[in-house]
Amino acid sequence: MGVVYRARDPKIDRLVAIKTISLAGQEPEEEQAYRERFVQEARAAGRLSHPGIVAIFDAGEDPESHEPYLVMEYVAGEPLSRILAGGDHKLPLSDALQCACKVAEALDYAHSQGVIHRDIKPANILITEDGRAKIADFGVARLNHALVTHKGQIFGSPAYMAPEQLSGGVADARSDLFSLGVMLYSMITGFRPFQGNSAETVCFKVMNIEPVPVTSFQHDVPAELDAIMARAIAKDPAERFQSGAEMAQQIRNCVGSGASVADATSFFARVIRKDAATASAKWDRKLQQKQVLRTRLYWGSFMAAVVLAGLFTGWQGTEGIRTAAAFQPPSIPAPSAPAVKKTQAAARIVHKGLAGRKHASPQAVQVEMARLQVEILHHFNTGRASIWLDDELVFDQNLRGDVQRHPLFHTVEMNQTTSFQFTSGKHLLQVLVVSPANSYDQIETLDANLSIGSEHVLQVNCDKRKMQVTLQ
Repeated sequence: MGVVYRARDPKIDRLVAIKTISLAGQEPEEEQAYRERFVQEARAAGRLSHPGIVAIFDAGEDPESHEPYLVMEYVAGEPLSRILAGGDHKLPLSDALQCACKVAEALDYAHSQGVIHRDIKPANILITEDGRAKIADFGVARLNHALVTHKGQIFGSPAYMAPEQLSGGVADARSDLFSLGVMLYSMITGFRPFQGNSAETVCFKVMNIEPVPVTSFQHDVPAELDAIMARAIAKDPAERFQSGAEMAQQIRNCVGSGASVADATSFFARVIRKDAATASAKWDRKLQQKQVLRTRLYWGSFMAAVVLAGLFTGWQGTEGIRTAAAFQPPSIPAPSAPAVKKTQAAARIVHKGLAGRKHASPQAVQVEMARLQVEILHHFNTGRASIWLDDELVFDQNLRGDVQRHPLFHTVEMNQTTSFQFTSGKHLLQVLVVSPANSYDQIETLDANLSIGSEHVLQVNCDKRKMQVTLQ
């Protein structure tokens, strides 16, 4: 939308930030309406005076280019998004709660002045050198929204936007608190609650899918936090926190007496000063993500049977699994793997069924394992996905559709997830997705070198033109 400059105010000799806004390509009528709104928004944001909000000092137009600009408080530090980009993409629990609490208090003040931000996200939260959180771009979000939406586009980050914003409704204070709830979820878990490979998929999840509770990712967080998150990111604004003060109070109750603002402040300060030795002690680098099985009962037993068939067939002829020779595979034959060059001996799979039991030979459980979560994003009413690991079929699942359709989207993309374990090392992965009703039949091959005890996500995006397979 423009350029941000660091400048010096010659009258009082202080550093400031100047944000210019480009109006290139605007129609004369739209440009005039925007300039009038610019003055209104600048006045509204200029009224805000709070330690948790970046202050606006002045507004005007460049005498040569006639581009409008805002003169703002210069904040020496880093955006929260850059801090989260390091380590495990998350903060220690106490620091995440304290940061969210301070942002909620600043939002409560702004909302009391009748100013809504509309684009709360980590990139708009600046962390000062002494560790304080400050909200940036009050007023700018609405101005940028005016520039974009006249072209029929969605302004902002869909992953952090409230459902009413995505559906064209009116954003209010509760919309900002929804965005803060999404940000808090990300700071605690390292994952956004609504993820996808396209903006449409993210929007669909924001409006229709309930995220996994934070306690499912980390067992060391208090159970009260699930209730806080559920209220913060509720689909219905009436079910959310009705004010930033209310949300801040609930967070303070959760923190209790064990955490202090000074702890969080010192943590942010160390990160910004690049003190790697002390900052590393604060980051919780042990990923405690718990792979969540969201399978359906009707295909869970079938998938377990297929995996058992592959296990017993692979161990035929050994002393421990002779009885497996009598095992009969399911009546529906699984697709055969295309001819590929094997990189090593077939991996011994340990597949978790719905009851949580591990099906493996006594020898297999002693092998060093890695964990793989499979996420399949598709738009089929019916279909089938199969995965081979070094020529051995390890995954065979029916793809289910959804009869519901949302008016905002032409197609609804379903995200199906499961997980399993396999031996570490180099493997060749092949993914086949077939949907006869949609004339879809694509296969992709991927080389994987997986370390002992590692956890990975295999994302399969069944794009209409070409299937995308990535390993993260």
